Amino acid sequence: MGKIFKSLVALLACAAALLPVFASRADDHKIIEDLPVYVDDALQNGVVKTLHYSYAYNRYVSLRDMAYAMNGSGRQFNVTYADQTFDVHTAEAYVSRGGEGERFTAAGGAEDPYKTGGMKNNLLSRNGEMLKYSCFTGKNGSGVQDLFVSITDLAMLLDTNMWFEGDALHIDSGSPFTVDMDRLNAEGFFSEVDGALVGDVTTGEVFASYREDLPVAIASTTKLMSYLLFMDEISSGKLNMDEEVTIPPEAEALSKTGDGVIAMTAGEKATVRDLLTGALLPSSNESVLTLAMHIAGTEEAFVERMNAKATELGLSEGCRFYNCHGLPVFTDTLAATKMQNTMSAKDMFLLVSHILGVYPQITEITSMKSARLESFSREVKNTNPVLYNLPECVGLKTGTTYMAGACLVSAAEVYDASGVKHTVVAVEFGAEDSTIRCTLSEILLRYGMQKVRGEEVVTKQEETGGLPTDAEGLIRLIL
Repeated sequence: MGKIFKSLVALLACAAALLPVFASRADDHKIIEDLPVYVDDALQNGVVKTLHYSYAYNRYVSLRDMAYAMNGSGRQFNVTYADQTFDVHTAEAYVSRGGEGERFTAAGGAEDPYKTGGMKNNLLSRNGEMLKYSCFTGKNGSGVQDLFVSITDLAMLLDTNMWFEGDALHIDSGSPFTVDMDRLNAEGFFSEVDGALVGDVTTGEVFASYREDLPVAIASTTKLMSYLLFMDEISSGKLNMDEEVTIPPEAEALSKTGDGVIAMTAGEKATVRDLLTGALLPSSNESVLTLAMHIAGTEEAFVERMNAKATELGLSEGCRFYNCHGLPVFTDTLAATKMQNTMSAKDMFLLVSHILGVYPQITEITSMKSARLESFSREVKNTNPVLYNLPECVGLKTGTTYMAGACLVSAAEVYDASGVKHTVVAVEFGAEDSTIRCTLSEILLRYGMQKVRGEEVVTKQEETGGLPTDAEGLIRLIL
């Protein structure tokens, strides 16, 4: 049954009134909740302990409580803990360690009894593969290590449909994770970003968008345009992947600032291959600058090429580049003005469509979780978190500045009913932080994949014969 996963909206600050919640200390998690859970319409024994992190309805649930509640269902999973990492073993029965299903408030009153502290990454894996979700750790009432995971992320991790109804969480273990974008749009799904779009670059179809024509700061997603110009040089024979490029003083200086990623020394050499990989995986600003100056002589001359390429591709007038990497540019005036590269979500979709059409080998780099850069004798990691969480993801580029917020251009490969491969691209500009950026982008990609596969979404209202007519039902629908 294709029920709506209404907790998606909870992540985006939906004001739904469910169970009574309890205020916590100002410097701790502000709200805790004992959440009843129904699995396949059966009320489970015990509750799921839940933290509302920073804002009401931004729910993080106990991983052990969820495993305990879902034991014996079609999406049961076990949880093991070793080397400070929690591993979810899908399709395995949960082995209880004690304390699961106990009430949160009985253990600690109005405060978080687990003392989970700050948010952390790289604490969770699935069948041995590390994921990139933000979580909290703590010990339950029996002293057993537990993990609190975003309820939205857990639904995607388990590929399970969940939703809130009345005062409880409902789980349909026989139904996969589905997205009703029309419903989410109506409930403010895009409210936390400056612009967004998801579409199929194989067909050119746009599935959903928000402020798609609004030019906004794009931070390091700029590097996709730079990559296009680098590849044009390689394609024309003016540059090759194994060619060694001399590091300019400007790149050394940039590498020593707070925006430096890879330590570089002027006069040393690096291959084009390593510089391209450095630009796309760890988002090395100095790598992009080195290649830009090698090709055009100066960064200013390269930026002229970037703007000319934007015009050639038919991108909007709001698409404007001031540098090759996406960092802020300050004017040399008494009251300095900060300028940043700008594009609209639609512009970026068109740019990526062109790149994937002429240089699809970009995903050979952006799909790697890590790479060895021999020129610099170091290992680098991919900054794209969705790559770790969604097996179909093949890139593409993150970006973050104070003005741009957390940006992500991501892509996933999926096959339609006829066996034809499509590439779905999601563009997200201006999220509040990297956690929201990751979750929203993964949802967009999953929705795009759902559309390509032709999977129909049946809403809960459609299943029951239309919209509710009673006052209580209408209130719940709105909330």
